[in-house]
Amino acid sequence: MSSNGEFTTALSIEGEDDLSLLDILDHVLNSGAVIHGSIVISLAGVDLVYVGLNVILTSVETALRNINRKQ
Repeated sequence: MSSNGEFTTALSIEGEDDLSLLDILDHVLNSGAVIHGSIVISLAGVDLVYVGLNVILTSVETALRNINRKQ
């Protein structure tokens, strides 16, 4: 936490000092990221609600490149 009460975050990847949000987004879109999660709400041992989430975050160019590589 900085002296003025704001939170600051510094990330470094492969020797770079500071990365901006744009640099991080560019890296994620070029390499891709998968988010998977699920939640089950149950009462007295009986499952009532199941919520599943599968998200692939990538650029169209990266997705097409990976699909063509697998074929």
